[in-house]
Amino acid sequence: MTDHTRTLSLVLSLIRSGTAVTRPDLGRQTGLGRTIITQRVDHAIRVGLVAEGEPAPSTGGRPSRILRIASGRGVVLGAVFGATHLNAAVTDLDGTVLAERRVPWDIESGPEASLVTLVDVAGQLLSPELRERLWGVCVGVPGPVDFARGMPVQPPIMAGWHGFPLRDRLEAHYDVPAWVDNDANLMALGAWSRTRAAAGDNILLVKASTGIGLGLMSRGRLHRGARGAAGDLGHTIVAEESRHRCRCGKFGCLEAFAGGWALTRDARAAALEGRSAFLAERLEGTDAPLAVTDVLDGCRAGDRVSTELVTRAGELVGGQLATLVSVFNPSTVYLAGVLAQAGDVFRDPVAEVVARRSLPLATDELVIARVDLDRAEGVVGAAALVVDELLHPELLDQWLRHGSPRGIRARTGDFTEPLPLDVPLAGAR
Repeated sequence: MTDHTRTLSLVLSLIRSGTAVTRPDLGRQTGLGRTIITQRVDHAIRVGLVAEGEPAPSTGGRPSRILRIASGRGVVLGAVFGATHLNAAVTDLDGTVLAERRVPWDIESGPEASLVTLVDVAGQLLSPELRERLWGVCVGVPGPVDFARGMPVQPPIMAGWHGFPLRDRLEAHYDVPAWVDNDANLMALGAWSRTRAAAGDNILLVKASTGIGLGLMSRGRLHRGARGAAGDLGHTIVAEESRHRCRCGKFGCLEAFAGGWALTRDARAAALEGRSAFLAERLEGTDAPLAVTDVLDGCRAGDRVSTELVTRAGELVGGQLATLVSVFNPSTVYLAGVLAQAGDVFRDPVAEVVARRSLPLATDELVIARVDLDRAEGVVGAAALVVDELLHPELLDQWLRHGSPRGIRARTGDFTEPLPLDVPLAGAR
């Protein structure tokens, strides 16, 4: 890896983040001389990674042109499996979504069937022209992931997925670098990448759906921990002596009380015991179990039991989150997933418990809000991860010499390691 590639990677990262979008800005941010900046920008333009736009506002002298990541040379496939659905999208290198599709899917169907479904859905999104321009793939799954090896590790709700070589299978099929990560991590990365200016560089994202997960961005980098297990909020203990068995096999987990599957369990009990006419009507005349959406519909209809279930879930999530807020001190906490669609019924108890239990200094400017990306934060984050990796010096050096990322394999390291000449990003909170 050459110094040229290292500084080119840094220039590309600053342009992509919006921190420095003119040649003079790049010089000020990096401390590199004007000649080096001009050489790196010209190289990036020549290989189709950067495009010049309109002139920047003049500050005297010849105006510089705005630089941006080019949208036209390569595309990225991002996909996220939830417990009950698959969302896939194709994006440009600048993150613009070109095509997207969301389909029902049961993750318990197993890895082989899931991979077939993913390839089929992706095939509907990737025209022959887009397939030729495919530069990378990232897939999220709802369970622990060994990021370095690109495979799930003992996921509680994904029977048959333990040790499945998902990254290797994706690279063999698409002949481009591929990565696999936890779905909440990708959702956090996607939310941060679209809202960074307002959200700051230290955020938490709580995914409250069938299960409960957490993604953590620290100083603008995704935090996975030593082995990729960071963020497993759903399996923290809220009731030591509980008889509620979690899907992970332990007792008293947060998910066993506040996860979507736990709410549907309690909603069914309320319907059968006659405590909720609304839920009883939803259950009547069908063999299908209640869904989380039935509970949310009950909230909107004013059903007392449904509202109590979602409120209690918010209080329990807030209780576990309060500790993290005091320890991590984020600027923003995002709520995502199905339960977040309940709006203030879920958000308000989360915020109230966090405010009551966390340190005042950690909460006086804290924002707790629902992610507003139309449920696309996961695929946006998956695409962002691919581009982050492709522009990292180690991989950038390989594929620039090769001519394109096709035929290149993913790095086994963590893209969150600092770039050389690491620069504090302007406006970070």
